[in-house]
Amino acid sequence: SGSAMANNRWMAALVVVGAVLSLALEYTHYRVYGVPGAANFCSLGARVDCASVALSKHSVLLGVPVPLWGVLGFLAIGLALWQRSRWLLPLTGLAALTSVVLIAVSVVSIGALCLLCEGVHLVSFALFALAWRARKAGLVSLRAPEVSWLVFAPPLGVLLALWLFLPAYWGAFNWEGDVPFAHGRTSAGDAWIGATEPKLTLEEFVDYSCPHCRVATAHNLRRLSDHQDELRLVRRHFPSTHCAPPSERRCVKLRVALCADAQDKFWQADRWLFSHGQLEPEVDLERLSRDVGLDREQLATCIDQEPTFARAVDAWKRAKKLRIPGTPYYAVDGRIMDHAEASKLIEQF
Repeated sequence: SGSAMANNRWMAALVVVGAVLSLALEYTHYRVYGVPGAANFCSLGARVDCASVALSKHSVLLGVPVPLWGVLGFLAIGLALWQRSRWLLPLTGLAALTSVVLIAVSVVSIGALCLLCEGVHLVSFALFALAWRARKAGLVSLRAPEVSWLVFAPPLGVLLALWLFLPAYWGAFNWEGDVPFAHGRTSAGDAWIGATEPKLTLEEFVDYSCPHCRVATAHNLRRLSDHQDELRLVRRHFPSTHCAPPSERRCVKLRVALCADAQDKFWQADRWLFSHGQLEPEVDLERLSRDVGLDREQLATCIDQEPTFARAVDAWKRAKKLRIPGTPYYAVDGRIMDHAEASKLIEQF
């Protein structure tokens, strides 16, 4: 009938819109991690910020960015529509349910919404409503194997290709196993990683509660694969709050990193803290010790000792003395610069 054809045309248009929005989200996701600090058209403030959503630990699922899962979902829905399969209703229902879950995660866990994400969610709700209207329109049975194969084989094939070939641009080496680069401590006691005889030494000033620091440090660590004979990264710390007095629970993450350094596990703990420390104000010492391979009791004792507080305070004071404006920031031979300027120096190799 004419109404059924119009319904199908609307659904086809929405599938295209949803796929395009998901691809735009993937581009945003890549830009946030590939070009830290770049302007983002989708960031309108603290509560409406695509970058905050992209920086969250919820933006990647099973090794694939969530926007690409959206592309695969719309591909499956489009194929079901083309094949007039009864899989259309379950697939659009799953898309709508997933949208509800993602909205809840954005509000509760991330504390920010993303305009492009909300556009995808609206498309998912509209598709489900139209599929519900067409549920009795003579669609092919779920049990038709040739139709089901045509609906699911292409998305699954693309998913397999993503698992095999998509580089993990959103991460660097993790906390499991040995550090893949040369590393040690400077004369001032700061941890370094990279070249033993560097042509460029880049001091990174970070705070473990800073999501942009997580991205920027991962970005620079990935560059060590190409420049490990020329580039050395030195981890400097500039926590958002002063670390004294010892009676207060301040700078816990920094003190944990310093104590992990005492067990020769600084860089593993560094990656763990950036991966797990964005939302939780406290550190799960039991999980950290298990994941990184630390002595739990020694760690717990170390983080509350006065020398550890003294090291944390000293790190803060040294950054303050250099007038570091925030995090992430960098210093090369005493010259302070932002991420964009530091990236240009690295790209000169």
